Amino acid sequence: MRARTLAAAAPLLALTACASPAVGPVPQAAAGDGTVAVVAPAATGPAAAAAGDSCTADAGYTVSFPADWATNAAGVLPACSWFGPGEEIVVPEASDVRTAPVTLRVVDGPLAEAAPAYPDEVARTATEVGGRPAVRTEQVTTVGLYPAGTRITTWAVDLGGRTLLADAVELPGGDHARAVAVLDAMVEDLGTTTA
Repeated sequence: MRARTLAAAAPLLALTACASPAVGPVPQAAAGDGTVAVVAPAATGPAAAAAGDSCTADAGYTVSFPADWATNAAGVLPACSWFGPGEEIVVPEASDVRTAPVTLRVVDGPLAEAAPAYPDEVARTATEVGGRPAVRTEQVTTVGLYPAGTRITTWAVDLGGRTLLADAVELPGGDHARAVAVLDAMVEDLGTTTA
């Protein structure tokens, strides 16, 4: 797999749209020949835990998740949208409170629009997922929906005019390192029904 990396001191939040708007161009770390090249992050490992279950969303993706995790049922959000440890994931009816560390959704629009650069981004990797262009970013929030210092890892995967956004947000009392490992494994094994 060919990977290109854009290491950034200021850039993205894809899934939650909870960061500040982008300001200015994204700084890039260039190799000696002027290209930006580094290896994509490892997406698997013991912390991710073996996949135990899977679900297919009406939006056109299939993901696997650990046996000790659950996903939400259809209701407030489409089924197969929120994921976290435990036996049940409940999406609050009338609240912005996030109860699951990992979320997935599909938005209309190309990858470039769905994965803009944000000032609180600390890393950005351009890569591929299943032969599709993708971007993985890491943020430490400054202002927005989450308290300053909240860590967020986001994947944006090109689905041909639509974009899958998948993120892991650091929640109070949660195991953020494991949530990121699970997210990375989910994206690595992502299946799509979109041509």
